[in-house]
Amino acid sequence: MNRHEQRKKIFQILFQIDHDAVKLEEAAFYDLISDYSYIKDVVSYYGSNKDDVNVHISRYLKNYTLERISKAERNVLRMAVSELLLQESPPRVIINEAVKIIKLYGDKDSYKFVNGVLKNFPELLEEMDENSDGKQ
Repeated sequence: MNRHEQRKKIFQILFQIDHDAVKLEEAAFYDLISDYSYIKDVVSYYGSNKDDVNVHISRYLKNYTLERISKAERNVLRMAVSELLLQESPPRVIINEAVKIIKLYGDKDSYKFVNGVLKNFPELLEEMDENSDGKQ
């Protein structure tokens, strides 16, 4: 399974466990976590850092709250921000993949919203890198 397909499964897992609708162990595609380290890494990162991920997303929402955006948009953003914070793939690739996925699962213009929120994250990551370099 290529990385794009893995991201689609990550999104589908996060979508199911949103608001504890389904327990992680009961989610469709849960078995893929043991087969694909990237799926495991991103889902585990989100599970362990849910509050931080949500805070990062909320910073870039203009006139919205996380609960006011669609479930598809919310979980694509959670997936992408978790990946961005893991820093295992280039930010441009992660953002492009998030836009592709929301085009599949979101509303007609959801991709514009997701892209608009995520476009600020590469700058955030640069700031985080600069701050961590300065502290060492």
